[in-house]
Amino acid sequence: MKRALFGVLVAVLLAGLTSRAFATTTDELQLTSGLTTVTVTDNGVGDTNSAAGTINYSNTNFAGWQILVAGGSSNSPGLTPFGVDIFSLTATCQTPTCAPLSIGFSDINFTQVVPSLNTFFSATETGAGATTTQTAYVDTTNTIFGTGTLIGTVGPFTPPGGSGAASGGGPAGPGDYSLTLVDTLGGGSGLSYSLDGNITAVPEPASLTLVGTGLIGLAGLLRRKLLRA
Repeated sequence: MKRALFGVLVAVLLAGLTSRAFATTTDELQLTSGLTTVTVTDNGVGDTNSAAGTINYSNTNFAGWQILVAGGSSNSPGLTPFGVDIFSLTATCQTPTCAPLSIGFSDINFTQVVPSLNTFFSATETGAGATTTQTAYVDTTNTIFGTGTLIGTVGPFTPPGGSGAASGGGPAGPGDYSLTLVDTLGGGSGLSYSLDGNITAVPEPASLTLVGTGLIGLAGLLRRKLLRA
């Protein structure tokens, strides 16, 4: 019994570690405001993070926006604990004429077959007219920034912000597919935003039961140890 429970826990831990170890450098971060667009590839020009599967970008004046940090991370080809993640965007409009700002993060070559996908988004914002929305896509043509199938849209949120989730876009696989997040920020003067979002797999019921059984069994073992102590 102890060996079985230990095996379950090791498998769960290895799944998370493996997904990070095999993160690719095919991910891209893209910012657009009005006629200005910048695309940053992993370990390319503008990426200040040397880790594979992670991009950091900043700009003191991107079409009137001060981008303190824009960061994205990918777990391609796996999807544990997440597929793609815009883990940070902090932006402030410094002029009266800022156009809406969008930030997209995408990666290809995901292979894990999942029944459906979930997207989560949270944002804080200040300023009259501030608004934020996140849209997530899965694309079975395995195209970077592909918008083949909508997973869901979260928002719009207005000041002071909010959070939420949506599910859809499945099943994904067994062929390679891409995942894309697009966050859209309303334009205007003096607006300030901070946000993050991700795409994760909706686990199959059998997986949830296996992990749940393992955790319950482990709790029982610990309880018996405490009683004997």
